[in-house]
Amino acid sequence: MKLIVKSLLFAGLLFFGLNVSAQSVSDAGNLYNQANQQFKNKAFGQAVKLYEQALQTCKDAGPDAFSLQTQVQTQLGKAYFWNGISFYQQRNFDEAIAQLEKGIKMNTLSGDSKFKALSVDYAARVYASKGNASLMQKNYADAAAQYDAALKVDPNSINAYYGKCLLAKEQKNLDEMATLVKKVGTLVSTNSKGPQLYGQARQMAFAAYLNEGASELQKEKYADALTNFDKANEFYSGSATLYYYVALANVKLKKWDAAISNGQKALSMERNSKSDIYFTLGQAYEGKGLNDSACKEYKNVTTGPNVAAAKYQIKNVLKCK
Repeated sequence: MKLIVKSLLFAGLLFFGLNVSAQSVSDAGNLYNQANQQFKNKAFGQAVKLYEQALQTCKDAGPDAFSLQTQVQTQLGKAYFWNGISFYQQRNFDEAIAQLEKGIKMNTLSGDSKFKALSVDYAARVYASKGNASLMQKNYADAAAQYDAALKVDPNSINAYYGKCLLAKEQKNLDEMATLVKKVGTLVSTNSKGPQLYGQARQMAFAAYLNEGASELQKEKYADALTNFDKANEFYSGSATLYYYVALANVKLKKWDAAISNGQKALSMERNSKSDIYFTLGQAYEGKGLNDSACKEYKNVTTGPNVAAAKYQIKNVLKCK
């Protein structure tokens, strides 16, 4: 008799357990449907909360909810991503990163490679945006930390490398900046804005080396100036100003052929005032002993600070016809 009672008791507990499990699966399904509606309405924060509740309910229900749990995980990964984007658009960077990093983990778990890649990409972008904000405030240590965090999430983040270019420029680490600009160039195809970022990075490097070279010219460090101009030329070779400065430095070094060659390039590119270039070419031709050519160039100096000097060379030194 006792055996029968025990058997009936076991059956009752089994039946009760099945009912609890079925109820849990049903609850999870209701939560999942509510979450889907919030997701459809683009209320991603609410969707995340409901998906998380549905996921926990599935786990509590055990194996009977496995199929539903898989669906919940897939949708939750998407919801984390879109919720992160919402925070990003609000410039709430910390919350954006928290959601996107959850998205990386959940999309990895669910096997959703598309949304995993998107979560990785945008998490790195947000870290880079934080770095840019710190850079604007001249908080260089934090900017570097944020760019490094971006690269930890995505080792090929073009935004992070571009930010590191900006940081190196601000800290006047020009050779490090140049290396980073070239790295940006290798990542152009990884981002729709890659060509734009690379173009901006190249212009930044060009301007930095050009300005450094001009500074060396003023200090009469002509060889150092040429070194910087050569580096500027690696990033952009369509500048009349660059070739004019190179011609000027070579005149100071009495390298007449190089001065003439670069002066002519500058002359062919310049679309506005050419008087300074004409004067430098006049000096180069004069130094080389080509007085007729020097006279021709000096006579073209009609504006700017070199007019009087050109007239003096024409009248008193070369005695041009």
